[in-house]
Amino acid sequence: MKKVRGVLSEKEKLSLLVKKVAKKCVSLEELATKLREQQLKPYYRKELLSGIWLGKRKLRLTTLGVDKSHLKALTKEQKRLDSLRSKQQNLRRDRER
Repeated sequence: MKKVRGVLSEKEKLSLLVKKVAKKCVSLEELATKLREQQLKPYYRKELLSGIWLGKRKLRLTTLGVDKSHLKALTKEQKRLDSLRSKQQNLRRDRER
């Protein structure tokens, strides 16, 4: 990963950080929150976390080294959590009536 002169590029530094953070996360929402805590700006595609802004460039999570199978697991867990939240909201509305 190191260049000839022995210095990591911004993309390579970002890649190392994102991989480290992604390993500890369970859902896409948690990953986005942790990235924001690191002062990174996530970007979304079709309402799903897809990558990170690096200046004026958008870098996808897979380009930064996050494994596709891990992203699928995060996406699946996120959808499960979203469905649970919507069910809870429906129950609350029904109780209020």
